[in-house]
Amino acid sequence: MTDTTGTTPAAAPERLTELVREAPLSFLGTVTRVGGTSLAAFPADQRNERTTVVRVDRVLHAPQAYRQLAGTEVTVQLAPDTALLNVGDVAAFFTRGLVYGETLGLAEVGRLPAETVQPHVSLAATTADEMPFSSVQRDIRNQDIAAHAQAADAVVVGSVVGLEDLGLPEFSEHAPHWWRATLTVSHVEAGSIDAGRTTVLYPHSGDIRWRDVPKPKPGQLGLWLLHATTGDLASRAPYRLLHPDDYQPAQKLAVLREGR
Repeated sequence: MTDTTGTTPAAAPERLTELVREAPLSFLGTVTRVGGTSLAAFPADQRNERTTVVRVDRVLHAPQAYRQLAGTEVTVQLAPDTALLNVGDVAAFFTRGLVYGETLGLAEVGRLPAETVQPHVSLAATTADEMPFSSVQRDIRNQDIAAHAQAADAVVVGSVVGLEDLGLPEFSEHAPHWWRATLTVSHVEAGSIDAGRTTVLYPHSGDIRWRDVPKPKPGQLGLWLLHATTGDLASRAPYRLLHPDDYQPAQKLAVLREGR
């Protein structure tokens, strides 16, 4: 049996993680108008039977700036593969931004029955989670870290015991400005590397291309996801940091083990 969401209740839990990944904003909402808009700037040529005004009853996950939308009306352009709605219908809407004005115009990514997400709403009321889907977002984040670790050449727990500017010539404003960190490795989780000291290159530059790559600090203990150094840099250190996820708190080791 299919409800007004166009999704069978049995299939809904399997879709939840996928929808949270795809949609920056989700909420429980009640349809208040069909074929209209709450937003004057909403393009006239996009207004049709799938243009729906929805009252936000409960925000499920959202960027910080949009976590206070409850009680307001937004315009949702329904996805072409979801069922049409009637005034009074309630559902969990997964959306991305379309038009910004006195209210929000949103493009629907997907939809789930309200009862499917109600357990998350109830659980959030008894935990420290700010949003009902905070736990789903944590799970997604942990899955991403575990997947990234699978692509690393070595995964170790270690402490930073030395930092050094390599002083290499730079020919561009976007140059990485390579530094070398010395780690004392106390545990090897993956890779052909021994416990003890090893060296790791990292881009010290604050350029937009490099600013989110971890910058080791003296004494810093953590889980390091290391990538083999290639080319001319290989003589400087066997490994380097290249990705924002290449440093994690040591406690994340349990996450990697659970993800196997």
